[in-house]
Amino acid sequence: MEGLIFCYTDLYMRWGFLIAVWLIAEIGGYYGLKRLGLWKPWMGWISPTMLGLMLSLFTFGRWVSLSVEAYKQIQLLGGGVFLIWLATILSKLLGGIWGILSTLKPKDPQETFSEGRRATLQVIGGVFMSLPAIALGYGYWIGRYRFRLHEVEVDLSDLPPAWDGVTILHFSDLHSGSFLSSKVLSPVWEHIEALEPDMIVFTGDWVNTFAEELRPFVSDLARLQAPLGKWAVMGNHDYGDYIAGASQQRRQRERVYLQELVRRTGFTILDNTAITLERAGQTLAIVGVGNWSHWRRFQRYGNLAQAWAQVPKDTCAILLSHDPTHWEYEVQGRYPIALTLSGHTHGLQVGVEWMSYRFSPAQWLYTYWAGLYQMGQQYLYVNRGLGYIGFPARLGIWPEITLLRLRSKQIHSK
Repeated sequence: MEGLIFCYTDLYMRWGFLIAVWLIAEIGGYYGLKRLGLWKPWMGWISPTMLGLMLSLFTFGRWVSLSVEAYKQIQLLGGGVFLIWLATILSKLLGGIWGILSTLKPKDPQETFSEGRRATLQVIGGVFMSLPAIALGYGYWIGRYRFRLHEVEVDLSDLPPAWDGVTILHFSDLHSGSFLSSKVLSPVWEHIEALEPDMIVFTGDWVNTFAEELRPFVSDLARLQAPLGKWAVMGNHDYGDYIAGASQQRRQRERVYLQELVRRTGFTILDNTAITLERAGQTLAIVGVGNWSHWRRFQRYGNLAQAWAQVPKDTCAILLSHDPTHWEYEVQGRYPIALTLSGHTHGLQVGVEWMSYRFSPAQWLYTYWAGLYQMGQQYLYVNRGLGYIGFPARLGIWPEITLLRLRSKQIHSK
């Protein structure tokens, strides 16, 4: 079998981490909020109730045969319950910490813990406890549709002068199955059309699970035009491997159907292959590979050696590869690829990007998780993704389309 499809170890690790946070929040919240006089009986049963409902929806959606539309509804409902559960445990955690810290024994034995002071601390504690719900609510109602354009210039040492100034519209991780209606992305497609890029590329994860999820978006994607073509690769969600209990034949049918839908959009999938474009007699290669991840819990369908064999010698090359760990562990320093375009991480959909400061839990998992990176003469751009998966919100790491403008150092270094 090519690659590895789905490993439950990763799932268990994630749930293990969340359960550990939940237990800490329950214990700390009960102790701290009770000391502050804010603990209510319903607080003890709401989070386990939400957890039980979430697990039931997860199990139902994964193992019960449903139509694609019903599956999407269950997925969104489960994601909403997860947000409520997460807001609840984070509220308990913050409130508990505040309760413990604010009611520590005073250093001065004569100091009294008056009712007025307790009331003030309770108000402050209530404010702290409301912050997770406010933040996650914003991420759900607004953040996941707060689309952003990032414009980036990249100076490539071996870009032929004829290609100086070429523009590439890069987007990734559509995750079409997370949207109940394709209309929410209409502003994105209109913006791309207005930019009039020379080339459009997509770096994987068209869907969440089923190929059928892409069908409502086909006509909108087909409207997009670019004189140098529309090129794409597959992501880890695009192989039918995440359909619970599916046979190899079923997964193969899903892949074939998805590839057919992509063809209807006008995109060409580069599956371990390369094409050469010509401009004023000078060439540029676009290389595309199947999903390849350093982490063994994701598939390794990519074969860069096979694709690279199709690139003419001394040709400037751009690689489309879904997972940025591919650049880190196989491309960097091994293949003379000028620019690699990836996605996959979503920046974990939560973080802070303010001026030069950037933080996301994604950096605990990925060395390269969002934006432009350089190592020697090689560049990597990691798109933050247009859609979302699992966690139906974005906060601080907004959905993205990227306009890259390539510059030739052969011209601008003179």
